[in-house]
Amino acid sequence: RLAMSEVYAAGRTASKLSGATRKLLQHTGAKVPVIKGPMYPGSNPELVAAVSDAGGFGVVQPISLTHLYGHDFRDGLRLIKKLTNRPFGVNFTLMPNKKYMRRMEEWMDISIEEGVTFFLTSLGKPDAVVRKAEAHGITVYHDVHTPEVARKACDAGVHGLNCLNDSMGGQTGNRSAEAFVEQLVAAGFQDVPLVCAGGVADGAGLQRALALGYAGVQLGTRFIATHECRVTDAYKQAIVRARAEDIVWTNKLAGTNSSVIRTPQVESGGLRVNPVVAYLLRNSYTKTLTRTLMLTRALTVYKKAAFDPDCELWQAGRGVEHIKAVESCVE
Repeated sequence: RLAMSEVYAAGRTASKLSGATRKLLQHTGAKVPVIKGPMYPGSNPELVAAVSDAGGFGVVQPISLTHLYGHDFRDGLRLIKKLTNRPFGVNFTLMPNKKYMRRMEEWMDISIEEGVTFFLTSLGKPDAVVRKAEAHGITVYHDVHTPEVARKACDAGVHGLNCLNDSMGGQTGNRSAEAFVEQLVAAGFQDVPLVCAGGVADGAGLQRALALGYAGVQLGTRFIATHECRVTDAYKQAIVRARAEDIVWTNKLAGTNSSVIRTPQVESGGLRVNPVVAYLLRNSYTKTLTRTLMLTRALTVYKKAAFDPDCELWQAGRGVEHIKAVESCVE
């Protein structure tokens, strides 16, 4: 079983790096094209710093850092900087909520003041973020799950695309990594750094993603099952024990498909919302509010799952198939 750095080093000496991979490494400052996704849970400073310190690239999820792990946002960023002198990024989810957007803008200003040089945006239109970031020399990548969303993101001026596939944990994509990269290349995105988000958990997975044409990979589940991640041992061991067929999708948590480990608690009452909630999620007048309310409730559930071993609502992707032990980030 090869570590990601070993596979990457072998590939780098055997063949020339793709232009897109070189761009990704330049944009992030990483030594290896491996990004730690902005997870909730999974954005404690120790984990973010450990990934970057090992040569990858840690990304902070602000709500996870503050609400779940209890850090003041600025203090959390400063703690990461104390733990490593390597660069890291910050994720901003663009939700249609005025109170949240004001908080996000505050976090963005603090990130700029603290010297963060990489933003990953999720949902929404990243136009305003790109304009603000570029004024400060900051790189912006955007989460995309279809070629249409990729086009809108590139038209907004983002520098790279985080390509969500159907093997990732949490809020999942809707197509395979293989199909998605083919569609993106056919649509003319071959010169944009494309990050494979989902299903990768070891060096062989990284090698496969690079061979498909991705510039690098984003990992979530693999980094939850590390010594540095602050979640229960029960959560970590559930990931180690799980296989790909143990991963199921449910829309009962956040209103959209979430990829989780099958447990009796997850399956209680079924994996899909009831007909009334399904209607509210489809209706153009009620879907945004319904999803916002469900996501707010889901954050409470995910927080409990991070610290209470009896709460078995564990987000994870199909990469569990390749995770055999809890390891350190450098391993």
